[in-house]
Amino acid sequence: MIYDLTHGHTALLAIDLQREYFDREGPAFVEHAVDIVANVNRLIDAFRERGLPVVFLKHMNRADGSDAGRMGDFSAATEEDSFVEGTERVELIPELHVLPGDDVVVKRRYSGFLGTDLEAILHTAGVRAIAVTGLMTSFCCETTARDAHGRDYEVLFVADANEGPDLESPGGEAVPHDAVLRATLTALGSGFAEIVTTDELLSRLG
Repeated sequence: MIYDLTHGHTALLAIDLQREYFDREGPAFVEHAVDIVANVNRLIDAFRERGLPVVFLKHMNRADGSDAGRMGDFSAATEEDSFVEGTERVELIPELHVLPGDDVVVKRRYSGFLGTDLEAILHTAGVRAIAVTGLMTSFCCETTARDAHGRDYEVLFVADANEGPDLESPGGEAVPHDAVLRATLTALGSGFAEIVTTDELLSRLG
């Protein structure tokens, strides 16, 4: 254990659990996205029961791509219609335990902090530690975790509540998500975040 959460100032980040990743007909579909929903919801419920902050994040960009920046450089032509502001697919999935009045932060980049009011929300709530869950493992989740570390938050990365796609290596070989997750956990756990499971985090909350 690295972080003692008995200080009672831990927030849960539920990142980009949006229809985009769950729509089999959509260009951003992630096959195993559904596998983490139960764990994320367990954490949402537990944080709420303890009066701890839960913040939902949603990624979206303008239809003309004018606010996409360098992220657009890595989007395939088939992905150009993904995460378009105002479309149904950018909404959070109905299975997610979101309540009216919950904090929902809209972001335009991988990091949940860059150009958003996330840090203002966390500071106002007196947050010292954040638990990172959601999609996608090595993109928005990892980037947000690293950014939080640089801002001196205690970061916990929930291994079984993060999901993403298979990727392609620079040499063109397929890299399954299990390997991507292992590499991400290895790098983060070596100097950026404490790696935990859902059950471990629940037990640590008390």
